Amino acid sequence: MATKAGMRWVGLLLFSAALLTGACRGGAVRQEPVQRASLSEVPDTAWRSLGTKRIFFGHQSVGANIMEGVADVIRDEPRIGLRVVGGEGALADSGGAFAHGPVGKNGDPKLKTDDFARLIEGPLRGKVDVAFHKYCYVDITETTDVAAVFATYQTTMARLRAEFPGVTFVHVTTPLVRVQTGPEASLKLMLGRNPGRYGSNFARERFNDLMRAAYRGKEPLFDLAAIESTRPDGSREAIRSGNRSGYALVPAYTTDNSHLNEVGRRRVAEELLAFLARLPASK
Repeated sequence: MATKAGMRWVGLLLFSAALLTGACRGGAVRQEPVQRASLSEVPDTAWRSLGTKRIFFGHQSVGANIMEGVADVIRDEPRIGLRVVGGEGALADSGGAFAHGPVGKNGDPKLKTDDFARLIEGPLRGKVDVAFHKYCYVDITETTDVAAVFATYQTTMARLRAEFPGVTFVHVTTPLVRVQTGPEASLKLMLGRNPGRYGSNFARERFNDLMRAAYRGKEPLFDLAAIESTRPDGSREAIRSGNRSGYALVPAYTTDNSHLNEVGRRRVAEELLAFLARLPASK
């Protein structure tokens, strides 16, 4: 049976760790601002133009969450007038539509990109104006060779861009997950250990930083991870362990630590729709 002195010592440890966590997850971590999109600021002409485009989005489960959010927004914002359809087979040679469907399988990012390329070069040839796919959080983990995954992605996307100059290819950062919090997480940090899901989020942000360095300001980049880690007030869900820092999924955006709930999916969907409406024509 624990002594009172021992219990006081454990309590002091947890309190100290909580203070440390507050410092680690606070303002000293990279707090790059993320400007929130406003649907009301998108002119009707941009929405009408978006409604004429043929768009394809390849994804798995988080992508399905996002598209549920897109349906929510379009239902509440009729002026958007975008037709959402399921599957690449729904895209015709003409007529605007936002088609989406699964590519590859979770846990194999190369297969996802290869499958996306197969669709663009095969069934979707000549049928898309805008195309993109995304990886899932399970595709990038603590053990992933991030540089190799990105190199494969970059090589394939460069080939597609050269082969289809009339298509606007959008790059998407990899989603994050909610990290472990509470006294146990605080104690782990104090002991120099990563709380649950810290390591994999650090890996995802390494991949995302490669995406940002390669494409930001050069080719269209939808920074999903930045949106997922930004609270409604503009602050970030920042994490730090030792000399590593990064971001995590805002807890209010999920109910299972990884997928997007109604709040999270709508937040991302609004950003995605405004982003797509403002896309310049492909050169």
